[in-house]
Amino acid sequence: MISVKLEEFIDTKSLDKLAELYELLNEEKLSAKDTGVNYRVISHWDDKGIIRFSRENKEANRKFSFVDFMWIKVVNELRSFGIQIPMIKKIADDIYEPLPMKEMIMHFADCMDEVVKDYEADGKEEFLNFFKSGEYKTADYDSLPFSFSYLHILITEAIATRKSVSLIVFNDGEWFPFIKENEHLYPKELLYKKEFSSQVRVNITELIFKFIVEDYLIEYLDGLHLFTPQERKLLYYIKEGDYKKVFVIFKSKKQEPLEIVKSKTAQEELIRILREKEYREFILIDKKNNEFRKRDTDKEEPKPLKERKILVKNDDPNSKRKFKVITVKE
Repeated sequence: MISVKLEEFIDTKSLDKLAELYELLNEEKLSAKDTGVNYRVISHWDDKGIIRFSRENKEANRKFSFVDFMWIKVVNELRSFGIQIPMIKKIADDIYEPLPMKEMIMHFADCMDEVVKDYEADGKEEFLNFFKSGEYKTADYDSLPFSFSYLHILITEAIATRKSVSLIVFNDGEWFPFIKENEHLYPKELLYKKEFSSQVRVNITELIFKFIVEDYLIEYLDGLHLFTPQERKLLYYIKEGDYKKVFVIFKSKKQEPLEIVKSKTAQEELIRILREKEYREFILIDKKNNEFRKRDTDKEEPKPLKERKILVKNDDPNSKRKFKVITVKE
């Protein structure tokens, strides 16, 4: 990797998000079939050392985490562009490197005013006391029960910000992670090379949003918080084809309303608009000509209480009945 201190590009919001999502991102529950890549190809990549996932039981079917899934997708993209395995292995060696937690904390300490302003997670007072007391200088970061790799943080940055996060590979074999929102932080020499040198770019953000609505990843939707409940409902209509057309009204009055007709690319177009968060309202017309409206200010609707009757033991000593029926709300 071209010498870039990635820890200086990551803010506390992304680290908070990573801590929140860590277990979900690392839980191995996806199959080789879910990746869309041939099992033998994955085995070959594994033998060559370009994918790194734990596999305690060598005889069992392989299971992959969301992080594994994303890396396999990245590798598949790189291979489709003709990037050779030795070069991808070099990227893998770098991107699976554990994040330098001590250096990251020291960087946050140097930028404390900005960190405090942006810090939104629970435990803010405890977090500040950790720095005020000076404990961060002597803490044993090597004894942490978990470790984050650069791959973890790039995936989480894409999820937390919805902005463009890419891997850029140059024709001389050098590569670096590019976070568009923080472009101003990169050295001029690197930006010049990005602008004028031949390269292959794989966009991690695009890969996440491209595949997240597939059936085998649906359960991740709630945990990753990529879409609101109302947005997920809208996506469901599109995915199932249960609509005639969708109208999009944007926040900017300068931008004309957009009509999305039923087509193979409708879902992709809708996800792009949802990701950019520049819409004011969606109006979906279903097959029965009913309207479904989604506004950017809509909040999750409370779930209605369900009632059901159950049979319980009767504690009334004056009653002849051993059991009674009661109504409970769920």
